[in-house]
Amino acid sequence: MLEQSSIIALLVLSIWYTYQEDEIFGFVQRWSHWKAASALFDCNVCMSPWYGSVLYWLIPWQRLNLPDHYWVSWLIVIIAAMGINAAINKLSPDK
Repeated sequence: MLEQSSIIALLVLSIWYTYQEDEIFGFVQRWSHWKAASALFDCNVCMSPWYGSVLYWLIPWQRLNLPDHYWVSWLIVIIAAMGINAAINKLSPDK
């Protein structure tokens, strides 16, 4: 599960980076003036549940041996990915 959490955290971090100023989707930041912007492309921790959930279900990795409880492993992986991104934010220098 830690491997899945790390992969999702890094993928969400790379998606978040593409939305930064002077990057490929940087124009979205300038055009957006609504409150949901933080959860969609402004905060990598806030983006983790949304983009991470899509990535979790799209990536064809082997699920845990939890019959009929895929949602448990999904929830653990997503929360851990949020924690990893929060730790990355705390370790990175402010601009």
